Amino acid sequence: MFATGNHAQAEWILPQVKSILGSRPLDYLFISHMEADECGGIAPFLKKYPHVKVICSSFTAQEIKGFGFNADTHIVDEGKTIRMGDLELVFFRYPSEVHLHDGMLVFERNSGVFYSSDLMFHHILKGEKVIRSEWVKEVESIDSSNIADESRRERLKKDLLSIMPKFIAAGHGSCSLV
Repeated sequence: MFATGNHAQAEWILPQVKSILGSRPLDYLFISHMEADECGGIAPFLKKYPHVKVICSSFTAQEIKGFGFNADTHIVDEGKTIRMGDLELVFFRYPSEVHLHDGMLVFERNSGVFYSSDLMFHHILKGEKVIRSEWVKEVESIDSSNIADESRRERLKKDLLSIMPKFIAAGHGSCSLV
């Protein structure tokens, strides 16, 4: 599961997750960074799935514990790859947190899906939930409004150009076929 949404959204999402999983447990919950719309629903998720492993940056893991959540956190860092069955997740660090602490982005190598969290998004136009895009243009469009620190921004852009996603799963707005 990528992001919980805020608390109210999680209450709405959880029955859908249960419908998809049936009697199987939710094994992993990826939290890209510590904002209400990415992890505000962690309490209902942990109540429903107390054994879920929360994958996140070291900063987010500290914050989760600091807010009193007893989650089984698994810290990932830039360049780390995790294999889970047919999934091969590759992680990228990006300064997204308050005070530009690092959050994480993830690319699933086998499907070609890139979860962009808050980094890449397009406003939904004419009800289109999926639009066409070009990866290089998406990466090149990352500017100081996304990441203020030029050296960190350029490093992330270089790292992102090393992959070639087929689909950008945006945290907000339209997703993109690339």
